[in-house]
Amino acid sequence: MNDSNPETYRSDFHHDSFSKDAIFIIGAGHFGKRAARILSQKTNSPISVVDKDENRLLELKGFTAKKILGDGIDFLVGNFHILSPSNIIIPAIPVHLASEWLKKYLGNGFEVKQIQVPEGIKTFLPHTWPGSEGSLLVSYADFQCPDDCPEPKDYCTVTKKKRKTPLYDLLSQLKVLNFKVHIIRSRQLAPGLGGFRVDDLKRLSAEVRDEGTGRWLVGTACKCHGTVTALEIS
Repeated sequence: MNDSNPETYRSDFHHDSFSKDAIFIIGAGHFGKRAARILSQKTNSPISVVDKDENRLLELKGFTAKKILGDGIDFLVGNFHILSPSNIIIPAIPVHLASEWLKKYLGNGFEVKQIQVPEGIKTFLPHTWPGSEGSLLVSYADFQCPDDCPEPKDYCTVTKKKRKTPLYDLLSQLKVLNFKVHIIRSRQLAPGLGGFRVDDLKRLSAEVRDEGTGRWLVGTACKCHGTVTALEIS
């Protein structure tokens, strides 16, 4: 693809459009650009960056990444049936990608409404802040972490203090009355850069469909940081 001509998102990509090791960066802002730069130097896997702002995509000139012009959530929903379970998704937009995807992907038969995250869960979590779209941001840190944190197994690189329970486990262990909990683990691909697989979203949607209607806490988290969204499904 020509660097000056991003490909417009289509809902009719062919089944062979994406390889099994493809990586999708959703968002071409600061974090999306950083992800594209790091991964283009680190891996031979094909990389696609999806953003609805053409100017942002044009700023990726020089990176070995396919540029797709369109809404990132719509792209994942529209092409999910042809993505491989092993494909990697890197969220780089200022919303909780997993919950926004689920709201659109469940489609016919389900109505999904975002509700307020129960205040009571904050008691069991380290540090929390309100997210821009109503989600809850959670972190072991009350400071800005370095961009290149290697995410050590059991301690913080800044404070050097021991970390007992990874945040994705802490969130998964939440017991909230009248809520089911599903947490996706974000795995580090490079220092300060994480993502999850298409298969993680498949498992999320399958569990919600199997359980049927009700209230859910859907989260995405690495060892230290995460996002939790409350959904009511009917």
